[in-house]
Amino acid sequence: MKRLLYFICLLPLFAYSSPEERSGFDFRGLGEIAIQHRGRIKPLDTFAIESLQFITGKREWKNKGAVECLVGWLFNFDREWENEEIIRITHRPLKKDLGLNADSTYFSFNQLANNEGMRKILKEASTKSRNKERLSDLEKKAVTVENQLELLGEVFTGQILSIFPNPEGLSSNWFPITALNTQGGLPYASDVTERFAITLKVLVEAFVNKNAQAWNEALPKFVTMLSKDMANGAYPKASVLSREIHYNHLRPFRLAWGIYTLGFALLMFFIVGKKKLFQTLGLSTVLLGLITHTYGFIVRCLISGRPPVTNMYESVIWVTWGCVLFSLLVWIAYRNAVIPTAAAVFSIIGLVLADNIPLVLDPSINPLEPVLRSNYWLTIHVLTITLSYAAFALSLCLGNVVMGFYVFKPTHTAHIQNYSLYMYRAMQIGVVLLAAGTILGGVWADYSWGRFWGWDPKEVWALIALLFYLAVLHGRFTGWLKGFGFATTTIVSFLGVLMAWYGVNFVLGVGLHSYGFGSGGMGWVSTYVALQLGFIMIGYRSYKRAKASHHLDTTIFPKT
Repeated sequence: MKRLLYFICLLPLFAYSSPEERSGFDFRGLGEIAIQHRGRIKPLDTFAIESLQFITGKREWKNKGAVECLVGWLFNFDREWENEEIIRITHRPLKKDLGLNADSTYFSFNQLANNEGMRKILKEASTKSRNKERLSDLEKKAVTVENQLELLGEVFTGQILSIFPNPEGLSSNWFPITALNTQGGLPYASDVTERFAITLKVLVEAFVNKNAQAWNEALPKFVTMLSKDMANGAYPKASVLSREIHYNHLRPFRLAWGIYTLGFALLMFFIVGKKKLFQTLGLSTVLLGLITHTYGFIVRCLISGRPPVTNMYESVIWVTWGCVLFSLLVWIAYRNAVIPTAAAVFSIIGLVLADNIPLVLDPSINPLEPVLRSNYWLTIHVLTITLSYAAFALSLCLGNVVMGFYVFKPTHTAHIQNYSLYMYRAMQIGVVLLAAGTILGGVWADYSWGRFWGWDPKEVWALIALLFYLAVLHGRFTGWLKGFGFATTTIVSFLGVLMAWYGVNFVLGVGLHSYGFGSGGMGWVSTYVALQLGFIMIGYRSYKRAKASHHLDTTIFPKT
């Protein structure tokens, strides 16, 4: 009977289904069911968003939401989605090697699935992996495309959709939808399985025939059967699933950078017009952005059950949060609106990148790597290290403010000295945190790997960054570094942080800290470095001209 009912469910195979938008369908309700994926139970809404972002780089596709796209892929009876150009490839050398149009960004499943060039590259990559050799950038991109194809193919077949709960408990393996057609594949009573098959048939027919009313009437029964009739109490609470769906659609970090942008604009109005009202509004808005940013972290922590700093995406949103926090703390001490204004720029850029390049900065919440499962050490070490990056980012922002004065108003030495002082304070905070974090990292390494220090690339670059800043602080304290030299070395020293933060994981890709490895973003980082060095060169020329024609006050700090 079970096999017969499943066959009935597949009768719509002979109907027509296109990847067109379907209005009136309650796809949000379907997103509220749970799915087990990558060792975590999450809402289908989350899985759909993560899958669509990984394949297309977007959260929506041609006005269709992620859950609607996922349903379309699953009910891909007419193979229309296999010809839809949805797989995002931006690496031009890979496109050329695969014989694809290098000017196009999206390609179809059928274009790539049987591509001979792809097979050749993947074969070479597989050989290198077995021999523990490092993959080339082209091979890494090809592996990413292979993973995109594999994910899409598994949704087409339903193999990845483990939506049937295991009555033995939440920690047990759930069952994919394909188990419905396997004799003894589901541990439920036959009448329950039959009722589910009938309900699924109604949903399939409603979707194919674009019957929103039939879909919306059958969906609550479908959800109830999964969460109650089949779960035997082993199903996540509705409040837990709702919290994650709320996080998905609120998008607190996108909201935060929008608020920071408004705060930045208001503070700029104050800096230019000197009207106190704009300062009050600007600072209040930046504070509101920080509160929103903090709320996003709290919700993400509740979802994941851990501190949100285990991948590059999380570290970016954490460092941008810390930069704004430290700017407000320094503002309290010196009451200069330029401090939070400069920090807002860094945070806006960081959050915009985190929000728009999911193929580089993966926003997915995944289970921790085994080495990270000591939440105590994860919290103490990683949060301390990354907060030091935030303080150094603030010193970088203020360093660029000083450099801006050297470019446009090099004789305004009073302002230069004031901002150099703020930069100095931010750097002091960063050095204390980085030194503490590096030592705590050694303690964690001894706990996890049995040795305090092993010259791992991540350890080495953390030490190099610390030594850079210690040298700058020493030079400033002794008077060897003054206005322009102090600003320049502060800006350049952040490149050491950038290497420890991004370069080891995304460029070198070697060492025991493999849980943080990734690829992509090299163009963004290279562009930043080039622009930053170019800005310093322009500032140097302006500084030399001003020094030759004017007396520049070289007092280390203002006499206050």
